[in-house]
Amino acid sequence: MLKGLLGFFAFIFFLVVLILLLVGSYLYRTYRKIRVAAQRAADRQAQQHREETGRQRQQYSQRQQTQNQGAQGFQDAEREEYSQTRTTQTATGETIIDNRHQERENKKIFDDSDGEYVDFVEEA
Repeated sequence: MLKGLLGFFAFIFFLVVLILLLVGSYLYRTYRKIRVAAQRAADRQAQQHREETGRQRQQYSQRQQTQNQGAQGFQDAEREEYSQTRTTQTATGETIIDNRHQERENKKIFDDSDGEYVDFVEEA
């Protein structure tokens, strides 16, 4: 009877081990599938990010080229504006060279909201 009982427990033990191995194998395969799917999704997302970043870089570089061309045109206009140089001699003999355009020369420096402008006087 003891041999029969021991044999029965051994059979149950091997049956439980077999079931655990099958369940473990299934869980491991499922885990691997999920991991591979997550890796593929991350790769896809990284590829999309690279493509989007490339498009943004391309747009930015085109915009910067356009701005540089616009700035070049502005610099040409400034050169033309500065080509009207005026020189003035002061009473002390100093020479003042004014490269500003006539419209910029008469432009206000301070707004009315800036308050009152007074000359600096150093007190002893």
